[in-house]
Amino acid sequence: MPLNIPTGSNNNISFGPARILMDPWSSAVGSTPTTDVGFIGEDGLTIELSSEKKDITQGNPQLIQYSFVTAQSATINVTSIEWNFENFRLALGAGATSIGNVAKPPSGGAATTVATFNFGGNPLNTYVALQVQHRMAQSAGTLYAYIWKAQSESGFSLPFGTDEHTFEFSFKALAATKNWNGVTLPFDQCLMKLEREYSRTQILT
Repeated sequence: MPLNIPTGSNNNISFGPARILMDPWSSAVGSTPTTDVGFIGEDGLTIELSSEKKDITQGNPQLIQYSFVTAQSATINVTSIEWNFENFRLALGAGATSIGNVAKPPSGGAATTVATFNFGGNPLNTYVALQVQHRMAQSAGTLYAYIWKAQSESGFSLPFGTDEHTFEFSFKALAATKNWNGVTLPFDQCLMKLEREYSRTQILT
């Protein structure tokens, strides 16, 4: 019999990828994001939480007597492997997309259906609402992460390499006053929410 085996629950162990749903943020009630960003890379996605502290030290040697929080943040990173112009627009926080019939570039010709993404010049950020869903491989149900309001943290590159093309998206949560159902959020719950559903009646498609 091995030594030092901890007491734990198999239902608390989780592995594998998740889905991420993203739509433009709206202050309207019932604005839960429902649009799947599509296929993502093998590394899946990550949610990074940080809490910066300020320590008050006293004495000789100096010892921490008190500590308080100076900044908190939640960041979502995901690698997309789909050429999706609407995802590009939201991941940059700016730009415009359209689909229409235009003359075939560069020298004209028969009209063809073209999707376009235009970028540059707008100083205002487009906010997004993000929902992460992960079906656990146990009887413990589904994990959800709700990021009420977020914006693009930076840009991304458009690679043309041998492997599948990947696009690194990063979003930083902003302080929200209400959740997607219009309920006022307490002062200490305004960035995001983690939820664990123990029922397996909801099937993710």
